[in-house]
Amino acid sequence: MNPHFFFEGKLSREESASAFLATLLEGRADFRSFLFRMMEIAEPPGPVQVRIEKDEIDIRLDYPGAKTVILIENKIRPGALQVNQLVNYYRKVCGDPSDSWILSILVPPSPGYGAGETTRLAHHHKQFRPTDTIRTVPWGTLAEFCSQVPREDADGEFVHRGFEIVLGMIKKAFQEKYPLVGGREIAQDIAQTVCNVLMNECTDMPFRCWRGKDFFNIYSVGTDLTVYVDLAFRVADTKPFAPLDIHSSKDITATLRTQFSLSAKGKHNPALKEQWGRLCQQKLYDVPGNGPHELVGRWFKREEPFSGDAKLLEQRLTEMGRALVNSVRHLERTSGSGG
Repeated sequence: MNPHFFFEGKLSREESASAFLATLLEGRADFRSFLFRMMEIAEPPGPVQVRIEKDEIDIRLDYPGAKTVILIENKIRPGALQVNQLVNYYRKVCGDPSDSWILSILVPPSPGYGAGETTRLAHHHKQFRPTDTIRTVPWGTLAEFCSQVPREDADGEFVHRGFEIVLGMIKKAFQEKYPLVGGREIAQDIAQTVCNVLMNECTDMPFRCWRGKDFFNIYSVGTDLTVYVDLAFRVADTKPFAPLDIHSSKDITATLRTQFSLSAKGKHNPALKEQWGRLCQQKLYDVPGNGPHELVGRWFKREEPFSGDAKLLEQRLTEMGRALVNSVRHLERTSGSGG
């Protein structure tokens, strides 16, 4: 059995890896024993319940008979762990029956990642109980379980291929120039959603989405007037250049930017080229529903600050993009180049 469908759908890399890991934890007692052996902790006795995304925790294991709760946070990408993420997960659970033992496990992409978060929980969170425990078990260590499972066994292909895919995703994530970490993945979801909306609404104006170090650019393709709709943000000075002000989907500070210019294709349209020349002499063009765009170089540009949640940002960026598309179409129609 090949687990490739875990990793080929719309789930994020972390969600796919969590589903694979949860499947092993639920279905293979020998894997659970292996995990506890790697942590040098005795496995709690009795039946276990495995749940994913319970209270937004990647994986939660409950051993009711042993009064034990285990929280597992899985990370595939370097730097993807958010500040106080482990603390927030622990806080959600420590309100459960006070006599339950809580074990928090971080599964990072490689050794050393997330040390600050485990230290923050163990030594700086006032609610952390001395009887509870924290462990870090990297994905590479979990993959050593493959040595105990012959590939020809019933689940052997599932186990081996699953770990191969996860380790491959980790390797690829380390090679990315601007990885989807630290909030950049939130920005990508927003930008891709806006891009999809514009593509669905503007079937005659194809759009693409491109990732830069400190922005996502949604741009038109093959049009007489090129449209840019950007989501920009401040980033750290060092790799992986994580965004500084995208703390969560509910707390985002960014710059929204729209711009347009005459394309190389449009320069071959005499009427539009003439109209563009008149527009550049004015140096300002008001886009209804968006605002005045000022000529900077060969682009008419406008930007506005944003603070709020992802839904509001997505809504506003879509409005700005839609308004600019409507204005560009008006310019093309009045010059005789558009339908």
